[in-house]
Amino acid sequence: MLSELNMASLESALGSFLANLRNDGRLRGINNNQAWGSAKSFVADTVSHLSASSANDYGKIHSRLMRLDRLYSQVSPARPKPPAAIRALPATVVEDIYEIFSPTSPRNPFRTEALQWRNYLMFLLMLHLGLRRGEIAILPADAIKSDFDITTGGEKFWLNVAESPYEDEDSRFNAPSLKTAHSRRQLPLTEEVVAVSDILLGNYRHRASHSYLFGSQHGKALSLRSIHRVFEVVSEHLSPSAKKALSARNKSGITAHDLRHTCAVYRLGRYVSLGDDLDIATEKLRIFFGWSPSSPMPRHYARAYFESNSADMWDETYDRVLTALRSLSGKEQ
Repeated sequence: MLSELNMASLESALGSFLANLRNDGRLRGINNNQAWGSAKSFVADTVSHLSASSANDYGKIHSRLMRLDRLYSQVSPARPKPPAAIRALPATVVEDIYEIFSPTSPRNPFRTEALQWRNYLMFLLMLHLGLRRGEIAILPADAIKSDFDITTGGEKFWLNVAESPYEDEDSRFNAPSLKTAHSRRQLPLTEEVVAVSDILLGNYRHRASHSYLFGSQHGKALSLRSIHRVFEVVSEHLSPSAKKALSARNKSGITAHDLRHTCAVYRLGRYVSLGDDLDIATEKLRIFFGWSPSSPMPRHYARAYFESNSADMWDETYDRVLTALRSLSGKEQ
């Protein structure tokens, strides 16, 4: 086929070879991309070399080579990976987690009031703002800012997510940090979340030996492993209905990152419900969550929003959540 420059037969042979590599890779669990790349290059180089000796054939063969390139430049023996699993939590699970984390709930599994309020604030920031574990761990004690808002005539609050100003004094073995430069951002806060922060800072953080917002029960800066452990404990105390809802999504528990997924899907739904088209909504999502301009994550959550019923997961419970928050802050003040 090569010596006769039979391009139709070469195309057929390459197609058969590609199918063979895919089957072989699937059966043996190996990646045959390198073999496929070598075969394509060998055919193209050989055909180019042979056709160059004949001026009459070169133009025709060159066009067939371009056709080969178009046919096979975007394919490989490896099957494309399936889309990442949607991990936004359903309303049943979100409401159950709220009850577990609530400092006044009899279901709260954490031993001291200090731990209960610390974990509750972490939970709120992760669910409402989609913060990563590393971002939670590097928040300074004064991360929450406020100013007078002339448009509303009241006070506005926001959270600064930035590099740790105390990096030099961080003694943690696995010191947390921002994921990328685009992770630096300012995020608006509700008065209810600020009230929980005031309770934690005003009542339970007097003896901290560090400058971070969240610390361990031993007075040290909170580690990433400790944050992970908090959600392991909460997973152990989920109700049967919440566990059943998670099982339907092939999950046995929750993680901190599940809250980021949940926040992203919910916030995208809110943007769309307020009149933004999908392109504008996903760009707002990109800024809010600190993704780079080239990150595909906003589109990933757009798919999650349209493929699941998670977009309205808080609509049934959000008013009750706000009522509970106001009640908690009122009791402590």
